[in-house]
Amino acid sequence: MNALTINAELVICSIETQAAHPELFHYTSRDAFKGIISSGTFWASHYADMTDKAEVLLMRQRLPAAVAPKFDEIVAALNRHNRRLFKAAGSGTGVAKDLVDSLYDATFLSKTGFTALDAFSVSFSTHAQDGEFERENGLTSQWKGYAGADGLCLVFDTSAMAQCLGKEMDSRYWVRLALDPVRYDDAPIEQLFPELVNASADTLRQFLSGVRTPEMAVPEFLAGATLLKGAGFRTEREVRIVAIPGTRRLSDQAVKEHPDEFTVRPLPEVRTRPGTTRRYIPIFETVGVPLPIKRVIVGPSSRQDENAAFARSLVGGVPVTCSVCSL
Repeated sequence: MNALTINAELVICSIETQAAHPELFHYTSRDAFKGIISSGTFWASHYADMTDKAEVLLMRQRLPAAVAPKFDEIVAALNRHNRRLFKAAGSGTGVAKDLVDSLYDATFLSKTGFTALDAFSVSFSTHAQDGEFERENGLTSQWKGYAGADGLCLVFDTSAMAQCLGKEMDSRYWVRLALDPVRYDDAPIEQLFPELVNASADTLRQFLSGVRTPEMAVPEFLAGATLLKGAGFRTEREVRIVAIPGTRRLSDQAVKEHPDEFTVRPLPEVRTRPGTTRRYIPIFETVGVPLPIKRVIVGPSSRQDENAAFARSLVGGVPVTCSVCSL
């Protein structure tokens, strides 16, 4: 699992993502809006506390079927003895399921705790494929679903957000910290995450070539599992920050195995929301950079003018406009 410890080449937000989604829309309640502005932070929520209970776990169902044909193709070129052993292990379907189960057992569903990882996220919407009306006024579905009667929407500059995340990455030890669009599972996994499928196949090739500890496609798996959602959530048009904090054991392991490559950093602090058992991690709390807010949209409400004045009192010179959507 050495791939977990080194993240020097991790791409936080690709140029393609920044170009395709130049703005990020964060719909939120009035109280949460005040908290974000006053603290200059986001609270990244644990995946188990999301509305979608398949968060992070959906890949366990979908990946084996995508990888199995590649496994069968690889083994078809082997001698009869190895083909028999492969068949006894369940052929492509069985071996692919074992690989995916191993990935989950080593990360999000670890039974030992040694390499257990947790995933947290901050969600945004993109209106890059919508019209000017939606970009100026927001979506009624998002106002209803995430902002409520007195909600607001913070609009962020994506490229500037990526720069802020780069500073966050430098300040603490993250196994993964990335800004990416969500992929919805109404398309084949090999189309949505080709790097994951190919890396999984390469794991088998390495094993068959005599590599005792193959790479196991861990980086690709962490990316894929945290970005796959059910197609029923497509209307959310989600782009998210995925935050996987490092652990003390992983940090110690990295220092031991890669003393010249790994820089020891403080660990992100997992906290609990007041009065609940819901876990979160504050993002940008320690980096001292202002949130890259471009503008604020005030949601439809009988108190819209009052909410607009409230927003202006908090964001200073940031433009504040009122949505003409109706709830």
